[in-house]
Amino acid sequence: MDKTERVIFRGQQVAKGWPEKIMAAQQIPSYSFEGKAIARIRYGDEHDDWGADRQECHDCAVIKGELHVPSCDVEECPVCGGQVLSCDCDFDEYVKET
Repeated sequence: MDKTERVIFRGQQVAKGWPEKIMAAQQIPSYSFEGKAIARIRYGDEHDDWGADRQECHDCAVIKGELHVPSCDVEECPVCGGQVLSCDCDFDEYVKET
């Protein structure tokens, strides 16, 4: 049985600490790739329809227009169009807002 402590966030149960991860993800608008900042793709702007008009992201619980939590399996790579989680694009780092 899952013993993860849960909290209510936007009317849904999520793991304790997850709302903070969602907020932190919003501070990472870009990846660094080959020395250039490449904008991350927001939920609802992907090529595939993940249902952003109807629901939060099934994996990381962001809402339409927000940036996915790092390691979300829905986040689309802005370079190759695949999943960031499993693509071969070698990002240098996240670029945080200052």
